[in-house]
Amino acid sequence: MDMSLCKQITIVPKKGAATVLSKMTSADALFYYLDEDYAYFVRLQNKFKDKIQLKTLSGLFDKTLQEMKEPVLELLSGLNKKYDSYAWWGGQVASKSVSATSLFLNIIYFFCAKRLLLEKRENIVFVVDSTALSECLLDFSKRQGCQVNDYRNKFYRWGEGLKRYGHYVAQVGSFFLKALQNRKVFLKVPRLFSTRKSQGKKRVVIRSWITRDTFSQSGGFEDRNFGRLPQWFQSKGYEVWILPMFFNLSARAMSMVCSHMKDSDQAFLIPEHYLRFSDYVKSFYNGYKVFSRQVEALKIEGSDVSPLINEALKDRGFDVPLCTLNLSGHLLKRLKEEGTIIDGFYYALECNAPENQFVLSCRKYFPDADVVGFQHTTFFPNQLAYHLGSGERESHPLPDKIVCSGLIYRDLYKKARFPEELLVDGPNLRFKSVYSYSDRAGDGENQNGDKKDLLLPLTFSYNLAFDLFMKVNEAVGDNKDYRVCIRTHPLLSKNILKDFLSKIGLDEYIFADEGVIQEWFSRTYAVISTGGSVTILEAASFGTPVIRVIPDNTIYYDPFSATDYPLEPVNTALEVRRQLQLIREIQNRGKMSFKEISKKVLNDYFTEPSEENLQVFL
Repeated sequence: MDMSLCKQITIVPKKGAATVLSKMTSADALFYYLDEDYAYFVRLQNKFKDKIQLKTLSGLFDKTLQEMKEPVLELLSGLNKKYDSYAWWGGQVASKSVSATSLFLNIIYFFCAKRLLLEKRENIVFVVDSTALSECLLDFSKRQGCQVNDYRNKFYRWGEGLKRYGHYVAQVGSFFLKALQNRKVFLKVPRLFSTRKSQGKKRVVIRSWITRDTFSQSGGFEDRNFGRLPQWFQSKGYEVWILPMFFNLSARAMSMVCSHMKDSDQAFLIPEHYLRFSDYVKSFYNGYKVFSRQVEALKIEGSDVSPLINEALKDRGFDVPLCTLNLSGHLLKRLKEEGTIIDGFYYALECNAPENQFVLSCRKYFPDADVVGFQHTTFFPNQLAYHLGSGERESHPLPDKIVCSGLIYRDLYKKARFPEELLVDGPNLRFKSVYSYSDRAGDGENQNGDKKDLLLPLTFSYNLAFDLFMKVNEAVGDNKDYRVCIRTHPLLSKNILKDFLSKIGLDEYIFADEGVIQEWFSRTYAVISTGGSVTILEAASFGTPVIRVIPDNTIYYDPFSATDYPLEPVNTALEVRRQLQLIREIQNRGKMSFKEISKKVLNDYFTEPSEENLQVFL
């Protein structure tokens, strides 16, 4: 008899895992953690280290991800073609964004677990957070003839349904409360009354993100995504309206931003000045139509993943931030009704969900206007939103033109099946500092004795930060040759970071938040990053060595597509240690130095703005 038929598979829900695992001491079982919550994993691992060895998926996760990218892309693209509608394109699943929902993560967890189940002889315990993932694992295990233990009690599904219902009710209230708050605060900003254009002038709308640093302390406006493009348009005789999308702003910060907008010479197009109550209802109703949809019998390599898709649809149906951003489509309808004339729309192209209904509304209400997407940021190959499936271009909302900010991006989007005729080379308008500081990298030595600084620039994710801390701590540990320098992210709490660092015993570190990051590059021996940030490209273009660390249980967002870079992405602490040694060997050899590489990176990824390449926006 096949050994796999006698195996026992146990599913433990993440919530309550500590209680369940405390009762397990079986030495012949393997314990795997199928979630990206790294802090909770460390808590469980430390709690039971004397009894069981709880493991992440380590390199298996990324290996499986690379194998499954194309099948998942084709599955989701097929859904987009089947359900092509205005409401559908306003949802997160339609965007195929692997960071916006847990769908892609859970699919990878499922196929990793399948491989472990088929290859390992031991009994296996899986700690799982997703209800749908548990169902898929239970179904597959039973079909393989395994004995199955499910620690979800009989009230688990009922409790999950009740919890989700309560969440929907809370989201409805939150959406309309947020709408009332926004309407109140935006009264500070003057309404654009004129729908008539000055004779001979063209009018363009630029849709861009607004954060706390969009305005200087003196109130000066500089577009976060488009840099000086609004001012350049104005110098050419254009009338420019900024359609703001607000990001990471507290109520107090929002009020301050609105005060700056009120006093600014730049004209802002505020949706709340035009929207009616029915527009808010329609936006939320569109969200309902997405989350209420159910799919069936959708398979990848013979396995039904429909429960995972339905769970993602339900979890992100009533999405308050997304429904708020999708109000821009209703704004365009109201502008059209008032007789407003707009000659062109420009938006920050990131291939995310808020872009789709916006593009569709531009086409519907202003069919003669140009629609231009500006690729202002990086390209992540593992982000499915940056790829089109075969035949998807016919239904996917796309602009008339995509302006690329570096020479390499046109080829990357072409390989991702974006229509070649839409792609044009343009300027880098966002990351201006790369020109001021380029080719100024030091030798990695600093004034801190003989220590070599290792710079860890964090991204938006605690999970990526904690994964990185664990591996760097293991890689350098008590090695006094190095000093760990942590550059935090605005979305992360220093107190939470400090608490985690204390728990894993990483005590020798400093925070590297003062000054511009390029100043740290100049005295840094190496930048170590888990991806998800343009900092990797900035460091490489500066000439500072970059060690890219693939996380264990979550998606690696690598903006660096160079295949000839001497430091390949690694996964383990041992590999990080070896790359630290390799950096010194490369520097000692003097061949293909990091400074020489930096010139090519700068040229490929950051095209310097000029009067000539700005013309592509016209």
